[in-house]
Amino acid sequence: MDAIKVFLSFVMSACMAIMHPLLNPVMILVILFVLDIAGGIVADKVMNGVGFSFAKFLKSVAFLFLYVVIIADIYAICYLQNDIDEGLLLLKTITYVCAYFYFSNIAKNFHESYPENRFFSFLFFVLSVDIPANKIPILQKFLHAEKQEKHGKN
Repeated sequence: MDAIKVFLSFVMSACMAIMHPLLNPVMILVILFVLDIAGGIVADKVMNGVGFSFAKFLKSVAFLFLYVVIIADIYAICYLQNDIDEGLLLLKTITYVCAYFYFSNIAKNFHESYPENRFFSFLFFVLSVDIPANKIPILQKFLHAEKQEKHGKN
C-alpha cells in the first residue's frame, strides 16, 4: 500500500511540475471569473431586481472549467511534442482572448448597472469598439462574423 502512495505522489508531483506554467493563466482566469460573477450579480440586482442565480453561477463555473481544460490540453500536447515555447505562446494567446471576453462582459454588466458612471461607460465603449481585436486579427474576423450572424437573425 505504501508503494502505491509513493507512486501516486510521484505521478502527481511530475504532472504538477510539467503544468506549472499554467498557474498564472489559471489565476488570471479565476480572478476575472470572480469579477464577472460579481458584476453579473450587481447587474441582475439593479436591472432585474433579482440576486444571485445558482444556475448562472454553475454555467459560469462550467465555462471556467472548460477554459482551463482547453489551455491545459493544448499545453500538454505542445509539451509532449517538445514545442514548449510555441505552447506557451498559444497559452498566452488563448488567455488573452478569454480575458478580453471576461473584461467585455464585466464592463457591460457594470455599464448596465451604473449607466451614469463615466468610467464604466468609457470602459464599455473601449472594449466594445474592438480595439483589442486589432491586436489579434482572428478575433477581429470572429467578432465581424458574429455581428453579421446577429444581423441575419434580426
